[in-house]
Amino acid sequence: MTGLETAIILVAFVITAAAFAFVVLNMGFLTAEKAQSVISSGMSEASSALLVDSGVIGQFGSTGGDQADVDLTKLTFYLKLSQGHEPIDLDDSKLVATYTNARCHGEIYNSNGTIMTIQGVNSDGDSLCETGEKFKVTIDFSQLSNATGVDPVQASMDDVYAHPYEEFRVELRPSAGAVLTIERQIPAIYSTIMTLE
Repeated sequence: MTGLETAIILVAFVITAAAFAFVVLNMGFLTAEKAQSVISSGMSEASSALLVDSGVIGQFGSTGGDQADVDLTKLTFYLKLSQGHEPIDLDDSKLVATYTNARCHGEIYNSNGTIMTIQGVNSDGDSLCETGEKFKVTIDFSQLSNATGVDPVQASMDDVYAHPYEEFRVELRPSAGAVLTIERQIPAIYSTIMTLE
């Protein structure tokens, strides 16, 4: 009788330990899976899905006279998708683009499509930037308004433009992935078209 009771107690302990071990293992697997998904999504957000393909080309107003009177009026560069990323929608409803110089900042990509335009170079006709496709981005700073297009409001368009020896920044924020930042310091300008390194 004592041996039977001992066996029953032993079986109860084994069953309880097995159930507890199952719960612990299940929680461990669940936690590991959650950590893996967090790491994966963090990596995709930390790495930019868009890359600048080749240089950034600046177009300037008149180059004669004082360098302080030279204005960066247009910017052109090409975008492509970085390796291992899902396609990025470059439509104005999904992509936010901003411009910042030493005096002001403003949004440059919206539905009117006059300040910043994105055209497919070898795309399949849609607004998705997919593997192997390139898009030409043109930013016409002359279309920015010194009163309503930038913050704070500027006295003249001369303050909206970037000038030689100044830094400017263009940021492209896709719906997924890290921000693509293009930051350049404008050198001394001797030609109306120059590559900004």
